[in-house]
Amino acid sequence: MRVTRVGHLRLGFAIGLALVLGAPATLPALAAPATPTAGTTTPTPAPQSFKVMISPEYTTAGQPTTFQVTVTNTSTQPTTLGSVKLTPPAGFTPPQPTSTTPLRHKAKVQNRTLSLRGLSLHPGDSAQISITSTAPSKCGRTHLQWSSQAFQGTTGKGPQLALQSALSSLGVTVLCPASAACGDGGPPCSTTLVTSNSTYAVISDAPNGTLRQTVNVGGRLVCGAYRFRDPNWYDSAVVPPASQSPTASPISIVDQITYKIRNATAKGIGFCLGAGYQFTTASGSPARAGSLPTGNPGFIGLLPRCSQTKPPCISSVSQQRDRASKIGFDALMKVRIPENGDPWGAG
Repeated sequence: MRVTRVGHLRLGFAIGLALVLGAPATLPALAAPATPTAGTTTPTPAPQSFKVMISPEYTTAGQPTTFQVTVTNTSTQPTTLGSVKLTPPAGFTPPQPTSTTPLRHKAKVQNRTLSLRGLSLHPGDSAQISITSTAPSKCGRTHLQWSSQAFQGTTGKGPQLALQSALSSLGVTVLCPASAACGDGGPPCSTTLVTSNSTYAVISDAPNGTLRQTVNVGGRLVCGAYRFRDPNWYDSAVVPPASQSPTASPISIVDQITYKIRNATAKGIGFCLGAGYQFTTASGSPARAGSLPTGNPGFIGLLPRCSQTKPPCISSVSQQRDRASKIGFDALMKVRIPENGDPWGAG
């Protein structure tokens, strides 16, 4: 689709980043993350300890991403987690709580560190917050680390809890955007991005311009009660050549998407689309109004099969055996999306 106000075509699809928070220097390091092997057991939490989970596990260089942060008190003794501090990797902008996250009134940002105060988490309790941070411009599968501290006191002071690094899920990989020239006399332009959870490939029949693809820009979509199999979201855009007039008539382009989600079966899987235009959903109803990952207004819903309606739609869903997969299978979707209304999506 063509966005005349900025002179380019934009297409988005949604599909995390692996963040590993390091333990503070003043705390003893617990078991380091390791790949489980047969016969191994889950590490036992320390008497006063906590873990932190941050999703998604990937971001695009120079782009903002909304992360979901979950802090859990894993202490085995009656210990209250009163506050926690989170610091992003070098190069990331200071994390800011989103305007709608429930704990924003407990959050305070100083320098590059976000503090959550007055939590009062007992063993087994968790707290969640959504934060936004922009990745550094350096990329190329750059793997970085967050850091975290937890305190028994409610104001970021007092005795600390030990970070359970083996129970946390927490480094961040910064990917470069993928790009390809269109209309250069060769095959249709195509790009591919790969995460540990999925592979997303797009082929465009655009007659000119540059196809550009990114991952996890902005915030994720929500399609009612649908359970997403992939924590990532992807988007792609065909940027017209500089010589083309911004007011030129839009060209009808339909991108062909091949989307593989690892450790997933085909049963019940769907594709959640968010677009600036109205479309028919899998239920046969018009897509509901909502906010796109950029915050712009749009329409959101699960796509139907192409046998039921014209694009945007799902061409096919299949299941592939994968010996490297935890469940032995990967799900493969093929999707057709017209480029004419700033669409985004997730699987």
